[in-house]
Amino acid sequence: MRGVPRWRREAETLVAAELGPGDVPWIGWDALAASRVDRAAALVVSVVGHAPSPAERAQALSALAARTPAGVRLVVVDHNRPRQLVATLRALFGAPRVPGGWPSARWRRLADPSARAAQAAGFRVERLRLVADERVQVVLATRTRSSAVNDQGSTTVDGTQRSRGPKNGY
Repeated sequence: MRGVPRWRREAETLVAAELGPGDVPWIGWDALAASRVDRAAALVVSVVGHAPSPAERAQALSALAARTPAGVRLVVVDHNRPRQLVATLRALFGAPRVPGGWPSARWRRLADPSARAAQAAGFRVERLRLVADERVQVVLATRTRSSAVNDQGSTTVDGTQRSRGPKNGY
C-alpha cells in the first residue's frame, strides 16, 4: 500500500482484527458533523492531524452519540503521548504530524484523553490499543443506551428519570 502512512496501515489492521471483516467507514474529524452514521454498525473516527479543543471534542462526540443507535461500535484513532523519552520525541517531531506550531503546543495536544471523551459522550470504552510505536492510540468503544441530560440536572435513560444527586437525598 504505497502512499498510506504506516500508522494508518497498523490502525486499519488492528480495526479489522477487532471488528472482523467488513467495510468499516473511516471518517475524518473535519467530516464528522456531516457524516451519515445512523445505519452504520461500526465506524472509525480519525482525529489524527486535527487539534479540536476539549469542548469541541466533547460536543462532537456527544452529537455523534445522539445520532447513533445503541450497540454501534466506535473506534477513535488519535495521537498519543508515549511514556518512553525517545518515543515521545518521535511523536512530537515525526509522523503522524501533531498539530501545533511549538513543541509545547504539540505536547499538550498529545495529552488529550480520547477514551474519556468517548465515555463521557455515551460510549462504553472496551479497549485502548497503541500502534505506530505508541504514537497513535486506538480506542474501541460501543454505544450504550441513549441518554439525555435535562435542564434540572437529571438524566433520562430510555425514558426513565434518574437523579444525579446522592442516593440518600442529602
